[in-house]
Amino acid sequence: MASILAEAAVKKLCEMAVQPVLNEVSIVWNFTEDFEWLKNQIEQTNYFLNEADEKSTRQKESVKTWLHRVRDVAWEAEDILQICAVDSMYATHTQLCRHLIPCYLWNQLITRYQMGKRIQKVKARMNSVIADGNQLNIRHTVVSHIEAAESSSSSQRQQFKRLSLLPSDSKPVGIQSKIDSMANLLENPQFPIIVVVGMGGMGKTYLLQHVYDAEKGRYEKSAWLSVSQFYSVSKLLSDLAFKLDENLSRRIKESGVSDEVAAEEIHSFIQGKRCLIVLDDVWRATREGDLLKKLGIPTGDTSQCQILVSTRNREVAVNLSAEIYHMEYLTDEESWSLFCAHAFPRSEENRAPGYLEKVARDIEKECGKLPLAIKTTAASLASTTLPRDWHFKLDKLKKVSTPSDPVLDILKLSYDTLPAHLKACFAYFSFFPEDEQIECQYLMYLWKGEGFIPAGEKPWDCLEQLANLCLVELWEDEYLDKYCKIHDLLLDLIILICRENKCAFSVEDAFPKLKSENTDGGRWCRLFLAKKDIDEHAISKMQPGSPMLVRTLSLSSNSVIGGYIPAMLFSGMRVLRVLDLSHTNISTLPACVGKMKLLKVLNLRYTKIRKIPECVRRLKSLSYLDVYKCEFNQAPEWISELRCLQHLKGSFERMPKGISKLEYLETLQTPSLSLSMEEDGVLRLEDVGKMSELEEIAFNVEDESQLNGMDEGILEPLVKMHRLKVNNAIHGMQDDFFHPRFPERMSVMRDLEHLRLWKFAVPSWICCLTNLRYLFLLSCHCSNYPELQALPNLVSLRLIVNNNCRELPKAFGKSGGFPNLRFLRITDFPELEEFPEMEDGAMASLEKLTLSDCSNLNKVGEGLEQLKRVKEINIQSSGTNELRERLREDGRFWKKIKAINPYLNINLFL
Repeated sequence: MASILAEAAVKKLCEMAVQPVLNEVSIVWNFTEDFEWLKNQIEQTNYFLNEADEKSTRQKESVKTWLHRVRDVAWEAEDILQICAVDSMYATHTQLCRHLIPCYLWNQLITRYQMGKRIQKVKARMNSVIADGNQLNIRHTVVSHIEAAESSSSSQRQQFKRLSLLPSDSKPVGIQSKIDSMANLLENPQFPIIVVVGMGGMGKTYLLQHVYDAEKGRYEKSAWLSVSQFYSVSKLLSDLAFKLDENLSRRIKESGVSDEVAAEEIHSFIQGKRCLIVLDDVWRATREGDLLKKLGIPTGDTSQCQILVSTRNREVAVNLSAEIYHMEYLTDEESWSLFCAHAFPRSEENRAPGYLEKVARDIEKECGKLPLAIKTTAASLASTTLPRDWHFKLDKLKKVSTPSDPVLDILKLSYDTLPAHLKACFAYFSFFPEDEQIECQYLMYLWKGEGFIPAGEKPWDCLEQLANLCLVELWEDEYLDKYCKIHDLLLDLIILICRENKCAFSVEDAFPKLKSENTDGGRWCRLFLAKKDIDEHAISKMQPGSPMLVRTLSLSSNSVIGGYIPAMLFSGMRVLRVLDLSHTNISTLPACVGKMKLLKVLNLRYTKIRKIPECVRRLKSLSYLDVYKCEFNQAPEWISELRCLQHLKGSFERMPKGISKLEYLETLQTPSLSLSMEEDGVLRLEDVGKMSELEEIAFNVEDESQLNGMDEGILEPLVKMHRLKVNNAIHGMQDDFFHPRFPERMSVMRDLEHLRLWKFAVPSWICCLTNLRYLFLLSCHCSNYPELQALPNLVSLRLIVNNNCRELPKAFGKSGGFPNLRFLRITDFPELEEFPEMEDGAMASLEKLTLSDCSNLNKVGEGLEQLKRVKEINIQSSGTNELRERLREDGRFWKKIKAINPYLNINLFL
């Protein structure tokens, strides 16, 4: 198989605006001819990679060896081009400083000599690769490749255009009988521990998710824990305590007790309560018998805990003395229903057209009744109804080459049909540990930093394409922050693929083999060492002379790393693009990090660093810097020298004025900035107004002059703003009876998707923000709420703290209102007496309703049965005793709602 990460990098390079770079470099070094030669040869190398992909699947060792050479020479050529582009930027800038001209000329001469030697070397290697490719009959004519590429590109655009995901349905497809069987087991007191056993891809987690959602309302407490292959007892204890009770979690965290004491506190809290606890994806059998004890989960005759476990290993169940539930293959009917649901999501009742039914059934049979294989294969066909495409897929399935692992082979077919850039994006999920909930925003920054995203395409579109093909699970929380993850079986697949392409996943992988692997001119390209309990001593054992020319290094979440990392680790990493040291205990960075000219992503969040290291000042290519939750709240004055910076995250309280000079800055993510009112070098409101590319900011309004400035349109240039948080901190304007109106001139921000306001009178023009998806109104009077129900794309509404509101607007419950609202939370409304009656068609998309700290609430439930998509209603510290009785199980409202929506969970937290 072709080197996917290299192929995407080469393809990206061909799509770069190379000519402007060549022009600038030629001014400084006059290397135009050499660079043009490199560009042309890289384009042809890209054709080699495309052609060789099919040949390598037929296991020609000669082709695979050739591909390793292609990858290495392509990377080296790309490194040369990009380093020269960065150096030319430095040199041109220096040239403008007339008093430095002699120094500039000398440096130019040295750089030209060194780069000339590298170009000659890579040209020789490139010529050798091309000659060998011709001997293997891999290379076709450039013209035929261009025609094929254009035709393929058109086909791919049609195939991978945005698809609609399956609508969320409370009734699962294909496993209802299994859910019923599990529910019967849960009702039997003889089975306090039930272990679901099955191979990867059988749907163990999918089954437990539906059982857990359907049954947790019958228990006093419930918790879901993802254990995975590599887990931390401390992390599991923390997660368990938080999911059981926030006060318990806070008490354990603040006391800083040992794991043993934390387990005892959890045990005392659970003892005597009816609890449902899920341990998902337990791997090892040798120690899992004590895992319940380590987590403080009571077992035995006195326990009222019901424990569900999923595992690939039958010995785990034996070790737990548990009832075993074997995941069986789907029945013929279940398999066909699941296939149709994903292959024909838009057809009536998910039926196959008559002319496709025979080939569709043949394809479904080739999937072996494996849920994951069925879903991914069916989804890959959902965008086409051409019989030839379906027969082509059937032919491919019949040629699966490794019967010993049919699931991986079937999944690999969906992977093989991806375009090169999506293969690279998907393979990059190996960057993250197993069962990681990945922030989509960070993932997309990594893709951009690595150069995987083609010109004219958006990272989010790439992620949606992978999700639509069921290769990635994608969701968003109540705050509409987006997350994703992949199935552990798919992670196995991409790790296997990445290992073939010299990506290392452990110290043992990387360092001992590094020297031998590089004897033939190869090199490791990426080191993914997150959550491996690696410390600085393990790193220091590596050979100091190892040529560590890697592009990505992740040491994230290695909590045993001390205050420093040996400089020798970074000394050879001159072409690194991504460096992730987040969630470690490092307090300093070696100065040699400043020599990484191509570094684009630097993640230092949750480290012990006390200030942004001085070496970061030299990273002129840096586009993403995350120092959130480090031990400082001030940014250095020189931050404005990072000319390419696009995304800056930190716990900053103030920012230097110079930050406004960063013309590409899109994200300034902080809890909330205090803006200066003086000419003191600190960021002012006037400076923010100059940052026309800004898409996200949070700030406090601390003076009436700032409010007047907003009213006069000082922030009108920020028309690209997507996420805005503004706090009213003006002395004298925080009274519960007087809030200033939010300025009218802010209405120019038509692209706003997230808006959070504190202590403002909400203006009527807010209803014109048709792109608004998230609205958080804190301490805003009910009388000031405009007709929010008219917002067409609002997904999450949070109304927090209102001491005077007795009833919400009646219009909230009108038919057709809030058409896309999925999350509604009303918190700390002590005078609220009534929740609006719901008409048929009101809040048609609502999934979760939370009423918290509304102590006088006495009327709720009228019309709630009309909310047919609601999955969860939470009443927390709210309601009169009479209301609580009606909402309890067997209460009048409870029965009425359950009769229409049996899958709804009503949770009362007193």
